[in-house]
Amino acid sequence: MSSDFWDEAIIAIFFLYGLAFYSLGLALLVESGRASELGFAHSMRLLAGFGLLHGTHEWIDMAERVSVELHHKPLPDWLLWLRLVILVTSFLALLAFGEHLLIRERTGNAPTWRLTVLAVGWYTASCIIVRVVFNLNDQEWLRTADVLSRYVLGIPGAMFAAWALLHQRKPFRERGMGKFVRDLNLAAFALALYGGVGQIFPAKSEIFPANTINSEFFSDTFGFPVQLFRAVMGVIVAVAMMQVLRALEFENQQRLATIENEKIENERLSREALARLNAELQKANEETSRLLKEVQQRDAVRGELLHHITAAQESERKRIARELHDETGQALTGLALGLKGLVSMVDSKPDLAKRRLTDMGSMASTALGELRHLINDLRPPQLDDMGLTAALRWMVERANERGLFQTELKISGEAISLPSEVETTLFRIGQEALTNVFKHAHANHVTVSLDYADGPSLTVCDDGVGFDPSAMLDTSNLRTSWGLIGMQERVNLINASLEIESEPNHGSRLTVRLNH
Repeated sequence: MSSDFWDEAIIAIFFLYGLAFYSLGLALLVESGRASELGFAHSMRLLAGFGLLHGTHEWIDMAERVSVELHHKPLPDWLLWLRLVILVTSFLALLAFGEHLLIRERTGNAPTWRLTVLAVGWYTASCIIVRVVFNLNDQEWLRTADVLSRYVLGIPGAMFAAWALLHQRKPFRERGMGKFVRDLNLAAFALALYGGVGQIFPAKSEIFPANTINSEFFSDTFGFPVQLFRAVMGVIVAVAMMQVLRALEFENQQRLATIENEKIENERLSREALARLNAELQKANEETSRLLKEVQQRDAVRGELLHHITAAQESERKRIARELHDETGQALTGLALGLKGLVSMVDSKPDLAKRRLTDMGSMASTALGELRHLINDLRPPQLDDMGLTAALRWMVERANERGLFQTELKISGEAISLPSEVETTLFRIGQEALTNVFKHAHANHVTVSLDYADGPSLTVCDDGVGFDPSAMLDTSNLRTSWGLIGMQERVNLINASLEIESEPNHGSRLTVRLNH
């Protein structure tokens, strides 16, 4: 194509050039507010600043061409200097983008902007040195400063930003965004060409190599203006980066999917926990019902036991009353009548009175023995005076006096002092056990053992006919042994355990062991 065609098309090229970068800046600026874990997302505003500023710079270039070609008037100097400031600032934003992205990606820390500050110092020093060395006027210095901004800031900034974009490929792949890596590669490649090729051909200037390799040289060599190349690269960068921006939406969808999955998982865990809690509550309810039933049964057993105890107490009272009436009462009545008869015999029949006194003495001794025997049955004084061992020994001797079976007492371990209520309970249980042997066991030999080293424990063992313990302790059974149930209630009161071992025709063994 002829140079006249490109001269006519240059305004459209500048418009497209500026539009590409301005669109890039707007797209990046709009998306920069998204929450993201990508390092790229935290640096987007700098790249957006580059796009907006660089697009504005190209539109000022377009305005200059329009003003010269249509109105034959150049732009005012202040606008030309403003254009230079915008160009320099855009390249600095591009360089800062690369530095910010690389530093955050490598260290996770905020950048110190050393490279950007160094570039500003280098550019400023270059501009001053060039003006002094070449003794440039303001217009020449403005043109040279434009060229230096491309050499010192534009080319390094584009290369550094392209390198930073390429470093984003790894985190993209790690987050399952591999499909956007191709767009990253394309954007980085186009940005590198834009800086490495597009900015190496600036406007013609007094400094090397712009005095030889410049935009005129590019146009003469390739047949089209360098601005077209820059515009094409800008369009590619803009389109590719807009595709890359879709990664933010994809990341957001991933985050929403993760949240949804976590919600579903939490709901599942909540349902499982609720089901588990419901099962535990149901189990606890069943356990409570069982315990309530046991308590009700225990209350019923205690009520029935209280009834039997009351009946036993009444029976014991009747026995005591009968013995007092039949034996002790009659003896005392005989003594009273005898004493009355003695009053009339003392003077008239002294010998007979002496014989009667002897008989009444024997009668009183017998009554006193029977009364003492009755008192011992109620509570042996040995239990209070000499302790559990003496009381058990007395109990065994009384059992042997009956002569129905042979009873043996065994004491093991070093005797220790036990609380009164414990000794009383152990004695009563032993007494009840011997009574049961006497009534039901038909035994020939019974052993009563008190072992102070084992708890202590009290054991009553016989070689009688035996029984079924479970049947005897079943309160619904007509053959329930309320004596055994009473023993169980007694051991509960002293924090002890009751063990009953027996089989029909194999004797029985009853052990009460105090818990430590």
